Amino acid sequence: MNERELQDAVSKLPKSIEPPRDLWPDIEARIGRRSWRDTRRWYWVPLAVAAVLVLFLLGRRERNAWDVTALAGRPLVGELRLTASGRLHVGDWVQTDDSSRALIAVGKIGQVEVRPDTRLQLVVASANEHRLALARGTIDATVDAVPRLFFVETPAGTAIDLGCAYTLETDSLGKGLLHVTRGEVEFQTGSRAARVPLGALVQTRPGTGPGTPYVDDAPAPFVRALNAFDFENGAGNARTVRTVLALARAQDALSLWHLLQRVDPSLRGAVYDRLAALMPPPTGVTRRGALALESRSLEGYWTKIRRIHFRLMILRGVRQINPRTGLAR
Repeated sequence: MNERELQDAVSKLPKSIEPPRDLWPDIEARIGRRSWRDTRRWYWVPLAVAAVLVLFLLGRRERNAWDVTALAGRPLVGELRLTASGRLHVGDWVQTDDSSRALIAVGKIGQVEVRPDTRLQLVVASANEHRLALARGTIDATVDAVPRLFFVETPAGTAIDLGCAYTLETDSLGKGLLHVTRGEVEFQTGSRAARVPLGALVQTRPGTGPGTPYVDDAPAPFVRALNAFDFENGAGNARTVRTVLALARAQDALSLWHLLQRVDPSLRGAVYDRLAALMPPPTGVTRRGALALESRSLEGYWTKIRRIHFRLMILRGVRQINPRTGLAR
C-alpha cells in the first residue's frame, strides 16, 4: 500500500467509537475495591512507626533513670511515695521528711544516701555525666569512677568527684559543709575552687563559694580565723592573715596553700614564708614562681602537700608521721 492508498483508508475510519453501554460504574467499583485493599495493606505502617517511637522514648527514659530504695519511712520520689524501691528519672526530686531516708544508685558507679529532711534532684544521668542538685539537707556519696564524672550542685557551688566518698550538707539559706572521707573532691564556684582531700573539710556560702579547706582536727581558733578570712572580708586584712599564719601547724599546709592564692598580693610573701617554714618546698618550686602563682610551682607544692597529708590520714593512730616530711618518726 502506497502513501496515497494509506491516506484514503484512514479517511474512511469512523471519527469516534461508542461503547455498547456505560462502562464507568464497573470502573468505579474496581477502583473502590483496590483502594480499600491498599488501605488495609498500609494503614498499620504509621501505627507501627508510632509504637517503635514510643518504645524508644520509654527505653531512653529508663536509661536516664536510677534505682532508688527506701531505707526508712516513705520518701517522696517524683509524685509517688516510695514504700520499697522505684526509679528516679531525670528532673525528678527525692524528698525525705524527718523520719525517712533513701538510697540512690548512681548509675553503675556508686551510691548516694539521702538523709532526713533533704531535697535532691536528678539533673543528668548519662554515660559521661552523672549530676545531682542538692537544694537542702545532707547526702553521703560514695563513687568509684574516673575523675569528673559525678557532680552535685548546691546553692553555693558544685562538688566535683575525683574518686571518693564524702558528706555534703546544705541548709535552707544555702550555707554548706563538705567533709571528704575518702579520695579527693574539688568544690568550684565560677573561677574559685577548693581541693579537699581525705580527712579535710570546707565550708561554703552562696555568692562566695568555697572557703579555705582545713583538716578535721584543726584547732577551733584556727578554723574561726579562716572563717573570718573567707566570709568576713578578711582577704585584705593583714591582721586576720597574721592570725591564721600564727595558728597554723605543719598539718595545716593545705590551708596555707589555698590561702596563698587568695590573699592580697602584698601578703603573699608572708603566707609563702610561713608555708615554707612548716613544710619545705619540693625541688623545682621557687618563691618567685609561687608568689607569681605560676602553675608549675603551685602544682609542685600541692603534690607534696597532698602526699604527706594522705600518709598522715591513712596512718593516723597506727604510726607517728612527721607532718613536715611525711616520714615515720
